[in-house]
Parts: sequence; structure tokens; C-alpha cells
Amino acid sequence: MKQVFRVPTEFAFSTLLLTLAGFCAGGCGGGLKYTVDDATIEQVPPTDRQGVSEARKDAELAEKELRSAEAQLEAHERDTEVARKERDQALVEVEKAVAEQEGAKASRDENQANVAAHNKDVADLGVKSADAKLAWLAQKRTWLKQMRVACTKHGEAAKARVEFEKAKVARQKGIKPGEALDPEDFEEQWKSKDSDWQSERKDAESEAAEMKTKEDAWKDLQSQHQKLKGS
Repeated sequence: MKQVFRVPTEFAFSTLLLTLAGFCAGGCGGGLKYTVDDATIEQVPPTDRQGVSEARKDAELAEKELRSAEAQLEAHERDTEVARKERDQALVEVEKAVAEQEGAKASRDENQANVAAHNKDVADLGVKSADAKLAWLAQKRTWLKQMRVACTKHGEAAKARVEFEKAKVARQKGIKPGEALDPEDFEEQWKSKDSDWQSERKDAESEAAEMKTKEDAWKDLQSQHQKLKGS
């Protein structure tokens, strides 16, 4: 017989208006195979379901992390557009410096030639700095996208942990909604999701390290460029 269930919501535990209670073990509920309806443990005293509350806080944290990653990606697009314009301007400076050199060569003015050569060096370094900044921002985008994946996996793991904690409470209180409820199934589901999260998080950390390397390279060129401009 087909079971009727309600997908749990992590942010409104105490205010859900539930009319059905049940245990779902057939691929339902936000990608989780095993879920426990909130109404199943609704009558259990809060002091006896602290594990559920703690797991829900982690789920809320995961949601905040995901929103932050999304916001940073949006801001990153704007930063990249600004950096592209900076590179375009750096190329214009190179063209101007080349023209200065040609003028100095035609005038046979040694002082003018020296100034023009210096300006060309400054302009060339400006382009290198601009290119390095774009390389850093490209890597930052890769990192942010990976962070978004990791945050998504964190959310899935957190939700699986919520279901695991609910299953433990149901077992401890002798509640068996729908059919026999085995917390071990829920624990295995949570551990699998948590493993996925840890893997994606490590990838994010690797991308972050590469981003830091590129950022340092850009800042070094930027510093050199500023010093050369001021010399």
C-alpha cells in the first residue's frame, strides 16, 4: 500500500501543522531514502530530543553557508567585469607608451627616450598585473563554485543527520510509525551523505589553496607595478 508522508522542514519544527505520521523508506523526501515524519516524535518532550534540535541547527548553518556562497558568486561576477576593464585600460597604456617611444626615437631626444622606455616598462608590468588578477579571479570563481557544491552536500548531510536523530528518538520511545524503524539504516544514510560532504569540502580546500597562490602572485606583481610607477 502506498504510504502518505510529509517532507520535513528544518526551520519550523515546532509550528508544523501535521495530520499524518509515518516512516518513509522508498526514496522520498529531498533525496533521502529514509525519513521520519515530524509528527512521529511531536509529543516527545524537548529535553528528550535535543539531538534533533542540534542537528537542525547544523542544517540551518548549511543553508546560511549556501546562501553566502551564492551571494559571493554574484559579487564575483561584478569584480571580474571590473578587472576586465582594468586590463583593457592597461593595454591602452601600453599603446600610449609605444607611441611615446616612437616619438622619442623620431626626435632623437635621449631624455625623452629614457622616459618613454620607463613608461613602457610600467605599462607592460601593468598588463602582467592585470592578467594575474584575472587569473586569480578565475581561480576564485572555481573555488566559489566548489564551495557551493560543498555547501549543498553539507545541507544534505545535515538533513540526513536530522532524520537519524529523529529515528533514534522514535526507537528510544518505542515508536514504530508505518513499519519497523531501524536507526541503523538512518545512520548509514547520514554517514554516506557526510562522507560526500567531507570529500567535496576537501576539494574546496584544495581550490582555496590554489586561489591563494594566484592571489599572492597577483599582489606581488601589483606591488612591483606600483613601485615602478613611483620610481
